[in-house]
Amino acid sequence: MLKASRPRIERVNLTQKTHFLLDFSLRPADLEAYLDEYLIGQSEAKGIICTKICTHFHKAKALLTKEPRNDSVGFVKNNIIIIGPSGVGKTYTIKLIAKKLGVPFVKGDATKFSETGYVGGDVEDLVRDLYWEAEGDIEKARFGIIYLDEIDKIASPGDVIGPDVSRTGVQRALLKPLEETEVEIKTPQEGFQLLEYSMEEGRPKKKKLTLNTKYILFVVSGAFNGLEEIIKKRLKKQKLGFLSEIESKENLKVNYLKFVTPEDLVTYGFEREFVGRFPVIAVFDPLTEKELYEILANPNSVIVLNKKRDFKVYNIDLAFTNEALEEIAKRAYLEGTGARALARVLERSLIPYERVLPSVPIKALGVTRELIMDPEGYLKGLLANPNSSTYRKAYEKALIEEKKRMIKYIEGRANINNEIPFSLTPKRLHLLFEMYKREDVELIHALEDLISLYRQIKAYETTFSRRNQIQVSFAEETIDYIMEEVLKRDQGVFSFCEKTLSKLEYTFSILKEAGVRSFYIEKEAFTDQDRFLTKLLQT
Repeated sequence: MLKASRPRIERVNLTQKTHFLLDFSLRPADLEAYLDEYLIGQSEAKGIICTKICTHFHKAKALLTKEPRNDSVGFVKNNIIIIGPSGVGKTYTIKLIAKKLGVPFVKGDATKFSETGYVGGDVEDLVRDLYWEAEGDIEKARFGIIYLDEIDKIASPGDVIGPDVSRTGVQRALLKPLEETEVEIKTPQEGFQLLEYSMEEGRPKKKKLTLNTKYILFVVSGAFNGLEEIIKKRLKKQKLGFLSEIESKENLKVNYLKFVTPEDLVTYGFEREFVGRFPVIAVFDPLTEKELYEILANPNSVIVLNKKRDFKVYNIDLAFTNEALEEIAKRAYLEGTGARALARVLERSLIPYERVLPSVPIKALGVTRELIMDPEGYLKGLLANPNSSTYRKAYEKALIEEKKRMIKYIEGRANINNEIPFSLTPKRLHLLFEMYKREDVELIHALEDLISLYRQIKAYETTFSRRNQIQVSFAEETIDYIMEEVLKRDQGVFSFCEKTLSKLEYTFSILKEAGVRSFYIEKEAFTDQDRFLTKLLQT
């Protein structure tokens, strides 16, 4: 008989410094600012989600770190229903939040589950998946996030004869996990129960390993097709004055889903108890053509960066003009499937280039409006005359516009500027752009690398000063030069600086004996050392 191997269970106490909840201090505004770096629009929905998720973890922290006492209120979870059309960023929002918080995240599709005991997936499998996502850390799994998509597909139509195990049954099966229940942890596929071992009465005793869902946050989402008509019908019955005023304006588009109530969800086909487990409702708006453009123009755009990386594996650099992004957004908007359409339009336009360019000596491509409008025709012209100044100028124009988009993005985000320990001079902005383009990484990662370089230079400055018992200060121009050279040579800051400045230590020691204790290191110390020494000795 096969037996499950004995698991290694790590029990983490909340009073230990290693537990993330003990150090949790994120505020709703901070989390929303983080989302703004990646997500365009949806301000109201982002505000609701960030506020309730932060409150959920702060409330759990407060409850678990205080002395035990009788609490008649209990812990009510801020489970969230997200309503919105396809491709507006519902799933991406929760993934980003889980990444920022550092909690395990599991995503499931509601249509794949059936009521417990029937053929089909078991909703408790999602809870078990959290355990494996947390790499067997049961304490970490207790504070994970479970995301269930296509939740609108389990609404009951109301005309089913017999047990509705795939709709109403799934809603009922979710009731206990949504509040609090113990879920037995089993190995994937095989289904063997895992056991934990505790010492009772002086000898080890086997006990089933379970995961309590009390602090697990559930987020469900769906497009909810047809819900808008239910809301309109209710509003008309209520004869609200603003409704007739809205409907009289032909050009005014209203997202009626914003007026949703729990009762509307019950009418839609959800059990009243099920709706009651979700006290928070967030509604996403359909994306406008302008917002689709802004998604592409964002330096952190996953869609654009992934396409650039597709070409980067062939050592081909892509750069996009503003007009190209506008044309992509225009075509995607007409498809009506949100941000997903952006990727499709991009693929249709660039697949011919991805197929052909790796076999020809072309290492840079400027994506223009002309290319998007006629991919095959533009490609034929490029292959017929690859050295034409037309294509080189298109690439150069795209680079300039990408750099301007990056600068505009940074200038519009005070939280980023506040975290930078130095001023972003034009020289450093250019260096940041070079780092951003080198690997086609998210801008925030390129900025982190630039800040790391700066801090390494300041650390060397301190180390050199202590070693020689003097005060050495690098000029800003010198810092820029060091950062540029280190990146160009792919060399460490300490080894690069040491190779040059170690030659100056003898001169510093002579000047120190003469009473000089403070030295200003100019760029010439690296580029023209003889001249720098002459100037140093003359002072």
